[in-house]
This record gives sequence, structure tokens and C-alpha cells, in this order.
Amino acid sequence: MQSLNEYLDVLGWTLDKHSKATISKNIPALTNTFMNALDLRSHAQYKQASPTQLKSTEDKINEVVLKMIYKLNDAAFRPIFSSLMEWSAKGNVARQQSVYGFLFAFFDGLKSIVTSYATYVIDGAVKILGATDPKDQEQIELWRRVLHTLRKCFEHDQDGFWQAPAHFGAVAPVLVEQFRHAPVVALDLSHEELIPAVVELANAADSQEHQKELNGALLKHLRSESAGVRLAVVLCEQALTDRLGEDWLGMLPEMLPYISELQDDDDEVVERETHRWIVKIEGILGESLDSMLQ
Repeated sequence: MQSLNEYLDVLGWTLDKHSKATISKNIPALTNTFMNALDLRSHAQYKQASPTQLKSTEDKINEVVLKMIYKLNDAAFRPIFSSLMEWSAKGNVARQQSVYGFLFAFFDGLKSIVTSYATYVIDGAVKILGATDPKDQEQIELWRRVLHTLRKCFEHDQDGFWQAPAHFGAVAPVLVEQFRHAPVVALDLSHEELIPAVVELANAADSQEHQKELNGALLKHLRSESAGVRLAVVLCEQALTDRLGEDWLGMLPEMLPYISELQDDDDEVVERETHRWIVKIEGILGESLDSMLQ
């Protein structure tokens, strides 16, 4: 691990010192180097490393890769990114964990400039989310990284990328379906990863039609037999109400029958959080819901 970190230090220094023209001439070699580095979790010599060591090294890899990207234009880097996603899809869970760790750094670091690169991420992300076994810790870590990455894509969209029906429609259904994992996945993971991703997608979609579709899918889960699923969705509805306010509450008529049922939920935590949701709604509307919930 130490030798790799030292090599990355040298490589980072080299990227800083050389011109864009020089870096462009060495793209094949650099790309091969970075793909090998991003595959470190798959290499036997790194399997005994602690999570802290792995994260530290991956953070350094991501930092150095971003230095290379800053030296390239879109025409030069886009084919590399496409190849990276194809390579990731052919790899195991360990490789994909590293790649999605990089993708988070990429979308967070370059923000709205690279939102369109999500085109290459959607299919792989949807496939991973759809196939995740919530009882497998390695898969759940990948699940968490995928959600983290998507959240950043949604958060930094300034060009209406996620308003496009093809993009929204590919991601929204599978994202909402992740609430079925709530009984198995720790609630803090749902609260820290899944709910923020859904909220950011609703905000980025910025369309009554898309938000209505998203809310309709969420409401169906409020009649799940699992209290864990109902609770996670109520918490999500609270977060959506906080973030989108009156825009989200334009769909209140559809929500009221579900809220009415949840007020007397068999699970006391679900019932308590439903009342908190009601208080949030009333705070925004400036009126009581009592008459509407009769």
C-alpha cells in the first residue's frame, strides 16, 4: 500500500509539472495506470488492508485522476470515461466499489460541467441497484456508493439533464424500489443515502409530471406490510416536504388517504413520524389538516 501511495505522489507531481499537450500524448499509458489503480480492491495484496487504509489510498487515486482530467478536454476524456464504465461493468463488486468511489469524486469535484457524463453511468447504476442483495455487506457498500454518486449527479444538474423523460424514467422507478430493502438495511443508511438521493432527484426533475410519478410510487410503499418500509417512506415524504414545500404539497389530495391510514398505524414509530409529517405540512400550509383527514 505504501509503495502505491508513493507512486501516486510521483504521478501527481508529474501531472502538475507537464503541459496539457504532453499529458494528451500519454493518454493510453495514463489510462491503463489509473484503471489498474482503481482495481486495487481486486488485487490480493490489498485484501488485508484496513478500510481506513483503502479509503486513504482511493482518495489519493481519485485526486490524481482528477489532475489528469483537468489537463484534458471533453473530446479527449469522454472516450476514456465511456471505456471506464464498460470496464467497471465487467468487473466484480470490489472493482465497482472503487469506480463508484471515483465517480462520486468526479461528479462532486466537477459539478454541473460533467452532468451529461451521467449518460454513461445510468445503465450500470440501475443494474447494480436492481440486483443488490441487502444481506451481503460488500453489495450494500456498493449500493451505498451508487446512491451517493447518483445524489451528486442530481444535486449539480443545472441543464435539465434529469428532466429528460428518458433519464428520469430510467432511474426513478428503481430508486423508489430500493425502499423494499428498508427492513434489512440499517435505517441510518436509508436516511443518509437513499432518502437524500430521492429528494435530490425530485428537485432536479423540477416537473409536476415527474414529481407526481415519483410520489405515486412512494405512496404505494406506504401500504407495505413491512413497518420498516412504511417508516422509511414516511421519513422520505418528510424530507421532500421540507425541501420542496408547496410544490410538493400540490399533491396533497393524493397523500391524504395514506396519511389518514398511517395516523393509526400498528407500528408506533410509523404513527409518531406520520404526525411529525402532518405538523410539517401544516406549518407550510398555515392551516390544520384535521378537517381534511376526517
